[in-house]
Amino acid sequence: MRPPVARRAAGAYTTSVKRVAFDMLGSMARPRITLQPHLTSGQLRERYRRAIDAKEARRWHALWLLSQGHSVQETAHTVGLCPAWVRRVGQRYNAQGPQTVPDGHRRKPGGRPPRLTEAQQRQLSTVLEKAPAEGGFWSGTKVAAWIAKHTGQKTYAQLGCVYLRRLGWTLQVPRRRHARAATPAQQHAFKKSSGAR
Repeated sequence: MRPPVARRAAGAYTTSVKRVAFDMLGSMARPRITLQPHLTSGQLRERYRRAIDAKEARRWHALWLLSQGHSVQETAHTVGLCPAWVRRVGQRYNAQGPQTVPDGHRRKPGGRPPRLTEAQQRQLSTVLEKAPAEGGFWSGTKVAAWIAKHTGQKTYAQLGCVYLRRLGWTLQVPRRRHARAATPAQQHAFKKSSGAR
Protein backbone atom coordinates (compact mmCIF):
# COMPACT_ATOMS: atom_id res chain seq x y z
CA MET A 1 0.00 0.00 0.00
CA ARG A 2 1.32 3.44 -0.96
CA PRO A 3 1.70 6.10 1.73
CA PRO A 4 -0.61 9.10 1.42
CA VAL A 5 0.85 11.97 -0.58
CA ALA A 6 0.38 15.54 0.49
CA ARG A 7 -1.40 17.49 -2.21
CA ARG A 8 -0.61 21.03 -3.19
CA ALA A 9 -3.21 23.63 -3.75
CA ALA A 10 -3.97 24.01 -7.44
CA GLY A 11 -2.67 27.59 -7.60
CA ALA A 12 0.63 26.77 -5.84
CA TYR A 13 1.66 24.21 -8.47
CA THR A 14 0.99 26.47 -11.43
CA THR A 15 2.75 29.38 -9.73
CA SER A 16 5.90 27.35 -9.08
CA VAL A 17 5.88 26.02 -12.65
CA LYS A 18 5.56 29.57 -13.96
CA ARG A 19 8.37 30.74 -11.67
CA VAL A 20 10.70 27.95 -12.83
CA ALA A 21 9.85 28.66 -16.45
CA PHE A 22 10.50 32.38 -15.92
CA ASP A 23 13.84 31.69 -14.20
CA MET A 24 14.88 29.40 -17.03
CA LEU A 25 13.86 31.89 -19.70
CA GLY A 26 15.40 34.78 -17.80
CA SER A 27 18.80 33.09 -17.56
CA MET A 28 18.71 31.73 -21.11
CA ALA A 29 17.29 34.80 -22.80
CA ARG A 30 20.55 36.78 -22.75
CA PRO A 31 24.12 35.56 -22.96
CA ARG A 32 26.63 36.09 -20.16
CA ILE A 33 28.48 39.37 -20.17
CA THR A 34 32.18 39.07 -20.90
CA LEU A 35 34.06 42.00 -19.41
CA GLN A 36 36.78 43.84 -21.29
CA PRO A 37 40.19 43.45 -19.64
CA HIS A 38 40.36 46.99 -18.24
CA LEU A 39 41.18 45.51 -14.81
CA THR A 40 41.96 41.98 -13.66
CA SER A 41 39.56 40.02 -11.49
CA GLY A 42 41.85 40.61 -8.50
CA GLN A 43 41.89 44.36 -9.10
CA LEU A 44 38.08 44.40 -9.35
CA ARG A 45 37.87 42.51 -6.04
CA GLU A 46 40.30 44.94 -4.41
CA ARG A 47 38.27 47.95 -5.58
CA TYR A 48 35.12 46.29 -4.27
CA ARG A 49 36.78 45.75 -0.89
CA ARG A 50 38.17 49.31 -0.68
CA ALA A 51 35.04 51.15 -1.83
CA ILE A 52 33.59 53.44 0.85
CA ASP A 53 30.37 54.39 -0.95
CA ALA A 54 27.77 51.59 -0.79
CA LYS A 55 26.52 52.16 -4.36
CA GLU A 56 30.03 52.06 -5.75
CA ALA A 57 30.89 48.95 -3.71
CA ARG A 58 27.84 47.16 -5.07
CA ARG A 59 28.85 47.97 -8.66
CA TRP A 60 32.43 46.80 -8.13
CA HIS A 61 31.08 43.62 -6.51
CA ALA A 62 28.86 42.98 -9.53
CA LEU A 63 31.77 43.51 -11.92
CA TRP A 64 33.98 41.21 -9.88
CA LEU A 65 31.35 38.45 -9.95
CA LEU A 66 30.82 38.92 -13.70
CA SER A 67 34.59 38.67 -14.24
CA GLN A 68 34.55 35.29 -12.48
CA GLY A 69 32.00 33.95 -14.97
CA HIS A 70 28.79 34.33 -12.96
CA SER A 71 25.64 35.00 -14.95
CA VAL A 72 23.81 38.31 -14.82
CA GLN A 73 20.94 36.64 -12.91
CA GLU A 74 23.26 35.13 -10.29
CA THR A 75 25.16 38.38 -9.90
CA ALA A 76 21.97 40.42 -9.56
CA HIS A 77 20.65 38.04 -6.91
CA THR A 78 23.92 38.08 -4.95
CA VAL A 79 24.45 41.83 -5.09
CA GLY A 80 20.82 42.89 -4.63
CA LEU A 81 20.30 44.72 -7.91
CA CYS A 82 17.93 43.94 -10.74
CA PRO A 83 19.43 42.06 -13.71
CA ALA A 84 18.88 44.98 -16.09
CA TRP A 85 20.97 47.25 -13.85
CA VAL A 86 23.79 44.69 -13.57
CA ARG A 87 23.76 44.38 -17.36
CA ARG A 88 23.90 48.17 -17.71
CA VAL A 89 26.83 48.45 -15.29
CA GLY A 90 28.69 45.74 -17.21
CA GLN A 91 28.02 47.33 -20.59
CA ARG A 92 29.06 50.76 -19.37
CA TYR A 93 32.26 49.30 -17.89
CA ASN A 94 33.03 47.55 -21.19
CA ALA A 95 32.42 50.68 -23.26
CA GLN A 96 34.02 53.37 -21.11
CA GLY A 97 36.23 51.65 -18.55
CA PRO A 98 36.58 51.77 -14.75
CA GLN A 99 36.02 55.54 -14.45
CA THR A 100 32.27 54.99 -15.01
CA VAL A 101 31.82 52.82 -11.92
CA PRO A 102 31.76 55.55 -9.21
CA ASP A 103 28.46 57.31 -8.60
CA GLY A 104 28.02 60.09 -11.15
CA HIS A 105 25.75 62.08 -8.83
CA ARG A 106 28.72 62.94 -6.62
CA ARG A 107 30.64 64.48 -9.50
CA LYS A 108 27.69 66.15 -11.18
CA PRO A 109 24.56 66.29 -9.07
CA GLY A 110 21.29 66.55 -10.92
CA GLY A 111 18.43 68.91 -10.38
CA ARG A 112 17.89 72.54 -11.15
CA PRO A 113 20.41 75.17 -10.18
CA PRO A 114 19.34 77.37 -7.26
CA ARG A 115 17.07 80.29 -8.14
CA LEU A 116 19.36 82.77 -6.35
CA THR A 117 23.11 83.01 -6.77
CA GLU A 118 25.37 83.21 -3.71
CA ALA A 119 25.57 87.00 -4.07
CA GLN A 120 21.77 87.29 -4.31
CA GLN A 121 21.37 85.09 -1.24
CA ARG A 122 23.73 87.36 0.73
CA GLN A 123 21.74 90.38 -0.50
CA LEU A 124 18.47 88.75 0.56
CA SER A 125 19.96 87.95 3.96
CA THR A 126 20.79 91.62 4.57
CA VAL A 127 17.35 92.69 3.32
CA LEU A 128 15.65 90.26 5.74
CA GLU A 129 17.28 91.99 8.71
CA LYS A 130 15.15 95.08 8.02
CA ALA A 131 11.38 95.28 8.11
CA PRO A 132 9.65 94.77 4.78
CA ALA A 133 8.54 97.86 2.89
CA GLU A 134 4.89 96.74 3.09
CA GLY A 135 5.15 96.51 6.88
CA GLY A 136 4.55 93.51 9.13
CA PHE A 137 6.80 90.48 9.10
CA TRP A 138 8.67 88.73 6.31
CA SER A 139 6.62 85.87 4.91
CA GLY A 140 7.08 83.38 2.13
CA THR A 141 4.92 85.53 -0.13
CA LYS A 142 6.98 88.67 0.51
CA VAL A 143 10.29 86.85 0.01
CA ALA A 144 8.92 85.27 -3.21
CA ALA A 145 7.98 88.75 -4.47
CA TRP A 146 11.53 89.96 -3.70
CA ILE A 147 13.03 86.97 -5.54
CA ALA A 148 10.74 87.51 -8.55
CA LYS A 149 11.72 91.18 -8.68
CA HIS A 150 15.45 90.41 -8.63
CA THR A 151 15.50 87.36 -10.89
CA GLY A 152 12.71 88.16 -13.32
CA GLN A 153 11.22 84.68 -12.82
CA LYS A 154 7.78 83.91 -11.43
CA THR A 155 8.27 82.65 -7.87
CA TYR A 156 5.75 80.96 -5.62
CA ALA A 157 5.40 81.57 -1.88
CA GLN A 158 6.67 78.07 -1.12
CA LEU A 159 10.08 78.90 -2.56
CA GLY A 160 10.08 82.07 -0.48
CA CYS A 161 9.62 79.92 2.64
CA VAL A 162 12.44 77.64 1.47
CA TYR A 163 14.84 80.58 1.20
CA LEU A 164 13.71 81.92 4.58
CA ARG A 165 14.62 78.59 6.20
CA ARG A 166 17.79 78.20 4.17
CA LEU A 167 19.03 81.57 5.43
CA GLY A 168 18.22 80.68 9.03
CA TRP A 169 14.96 82.59 9.45
CA THR A 170 11.69 81.25 10.76
CA LEU A 171 8.23 82.49 9.96
CA GLN A 172 7.08 84.90 12.65
CA VAL A 173 3.36 85.12 13.10
CA PRO A 174 1.89 87.20 15.93
CA ARG A 175 -0.18 85.31 18.47
CA ARG A 176 -3.90 85.52 17.80
CA ARG A 177 -5.93 87.63 20.16
CA HIS A 178 -9.62 87.33 20.90
CA ALA A 179 -11.62 90.33 19.69
CA ARG A 180 -13.18 90.93 23.11
CA ALA A 181 -10.12 90.11 25.20
CA ALA A 182 -9.59 91.97 28.48
CA THR A 183 -7.15 94.85 28.62
CA PRO A 184 -3.99 94.45 30.74
CA ALA A 185 -5.57 96.65 33.48
CA GLN A 186 -8.69 94.45 33.58
CA GLN A 187 -6.52 91.32 33.74
CA HIS A 188 -4.56 92.79 36.68
CA ALA A 189 -7.76 93.71 38.53
CA PHE A 190 -9.14 90.19 38.01
CA LYS A 191 -5.96 88.60 39.37
CA LYS A 192 -6.08 90.83 42.49
CA SER A 193 -9.72 90.08 43.25
CA SER A 194 -9.55 86.34 42.60
CA GLY A 195 -7.26 85.72 45.60
CA ALA A 196 -4.57 83.09 46.02
CA ARG A 197 -5.67 79.48 45.85
